[in-house]
Amino acid sequence: MDRLEKALQKARSQREAALQESNAAAARELPVSPDASAPATLEIRPKRSADVLLSDEVLERNRIVARMARSAEADIFRLLRTKLLQAMNRSNLRTIAITSPTYGDGKTTIAVNLAMSLALDVKQTVLLVDLDLRKPMVHRFLGFEPKVGLGDYVQNDAPVHDCMVKLPIDRLVVLPISAPIENSSELLGTPKMIALANELKTRYADRIVIYDMPPLLAQDDVITFLPNVDGVLLVARDGVTRTDDLKNCLHSLGDSNVIGTVLNGSNERQFNRA
Repeated sequence: MDRLEKALQKARSQREAALQESNAAAARELPVSPDASAPATLEIRPKRSADVLLSDEVLERNRIVARMARSAEADIFRLLRTKLLQAMNRSNLRTIAITSPTYGDGKTTIAVNLAMSLALDVKQTVLLVDLDLRKPMVHRFLGFEPKVGLGDYVQNDAPVHDCMVKLPIDRLVVLPISAPIENSSELLGTPKMIALANELKTRYADRIVIYDMPPLLAQDDVITFLPNVDGVLLVARDGVTRTDDLKNCLHSLGDSNVIGTVLNGSNERQFNRA
């Protein structure tokens, strides 16, 4: 075993121990009041369909192409959808975090298109959650401005169903962010957020949850939230993402379940299983 492999194993062991200690601490800190300790009572379907209209012009400008019936670009996301579903079904995965090494790699474009493509498949419902708390972009890519969002639920006790947006696409719901949040990693590690993540995952058997997360090399939010997801999809941009950055990302992810990588901006239909 070479020195690099030994270093990787040591880093993974240290990270695993730290995560176990963090989870234990979070469990000790869970509130005991009836409302806070019973996440199963949360109503997590949108209270009503929001008056959100999707503009073809906005979607095209933001490269959101998955709902096009006859499109080579949409076919790429159908292919990605099929490969991802096969990987998820093999391991019974329900929640996926989508991240990248740096901003500009196209992770939000992939997240929105993939969520839309998954929702168009009639076998499951999809919840797309914007977890890029400092730079939320999901609502901008879809062309609407949320009045309330995830931050309002966690910080101000807004009902979570009021924070959700039902799009005019069957089986697709978005949980956006209404305003940037600076103390993002601290918020993601709170017992309330951990309980919500568990509820979103377990409430409906046919639901897939897609988290659009910030870049791995930009901040520690992804590492903080990793214990709450089943798998990670890593996005790289063809001709832009550096090999060293990808290696650093994989090192940071440690023993996490990286189910595949997507090469964005390539002419080839490429999805590589990790």
